[in-house]
Amino acid sequence: DGGRHWEAPSTVTGDAVFGSYDDHALFVAPDGSIYLSWLAEVKPDTSHTFFARSTDGGRTWSTPLTVDSDRSCPCCRTALAAGPDGSLYLAWRKRFPGDQRDIVVARSRDRGVTWSDPARVHADAWQVNYCPDAGPSIKVGRDGTLHVAWWTGRTGRAGTQYAQSRDGGVTFSAPVPLGLAKYSRAAHIQLGIGEGSDSGVVVAAWDDGTREVPQIVVRVSRDGGHHFSSPEVVSTPWNEAGYPVVSLVSGGVLVAWQERPLEAARQDSAARASLDKNDPQTYVNAVGAMQVMMRSGITAAPRSER
Repeated sequence: DGGRHWEAPSTVTGDAVFGSYDDHALFVAPDGSIYLSWLAEVKPDTSHTFFARSTDGGRTWSTPLTVDSDRSCPCCRTALAAGPDGSLYLAWRKRFPGDQRDIVVARSRDRGVTWSDPARVHADAWQVNYCPDAGPSIKVGRDGTLHVAWWTGRTGRAGTQYAQSRDGGVTFSAPVPLGLAKYSRAAHIQLGIGEGSDSGVVVAAWDDGTREVPQIVVRVSRDGGHHFSSPEVVSTPWNEAGYPVVSLVSGGVLVAWQERPLEAARQDSAARASLDKNDPQTYVNAVGAMQVMMRSGITAAPRSER
């Protein structure tokens, strides 16, 4: 009824252990099936990527399935998308030998019952012993092209990148650098893709960790992700901004994000220094700590580019 009333929530995992499941992604297929992925710690320092499906509007869920038995980066969000042939794609940050943490994609042709072995999008070979809290973004075009964007912290090539696959996630193109530098704080990138007359449009938005103060940057491709426009800052100058989301409408793009003044960020950091590290509930952000902002733009090419 347009969001006026809501059904009671259902528990996907069958229990209510606070803080045990996180970094979930939700995808609703054209037939109404709901797909959910998330991370869960199965033993100390070992997290796996899980998946479940609902075919009755979220009232009941399939038994959670372990997509990959190897270790996942424990707090980098997962991402889900589906192709025109019904194939599901799941992306996450995997922990490879030597504690290299790179983005992978797995494919399911049977609505999530079974999954392929995860394919590495690019061998950034970023070696680190902590979780950066920065997962990938994936979209699938009507032609079946899989679009992937992610952040890496590898020194010398740190920042955001984009790649695509035209063979169902088996192989990926060489990465396109979106915002790379020698060093970068974690960035949270999101993709949007166009439809119809905008079918060649790919939009990437992220909180640029290569800048002194993180700001929301947008780059647009009008040729299916082969070339991108120059980066454009859309957030308020000298406010700390993060976690953008992107939505494309006919001929336009909407970007929303959270931001706050630097003084508010410093006060929040000082407050967090006194938190009880043994109580996970103290890490939940207070409501009102951030303002939510939004801007709109156009996806049509300027006259000089037509």
